[in-house]
Amino acid sequence: MVAIGSGAQRELDDIMLDRYACYLVVQNSDPSKEVVALGQTYFAIQTHRQEQTDSLIEDP
Repeated sequence: MVAIGSGAQRELDDIMLDRYACYLVVQNSDPSKEVVALGQTYFAIQTHRQEQTDSLIEDP
C-alpha cells in the first residue's frame, strides 16, 4: 500500500525487472540513498570481475 494524498492508500502491483533494467534504474538514481549506493557498488564490482574474466579468456 502506498499513500496517495489526504491519507488515502492504494495497492500497487509488483514489477519484475531483468538484470539490465535493474542496472539502468540504479545507475540513474540518487546515490545519496543507501540502497542505490549499494546497488551501484554491486554493479561496479560485477563489471570489474567480468572484465577480468574476459581478459583472461582473450589473453591466455
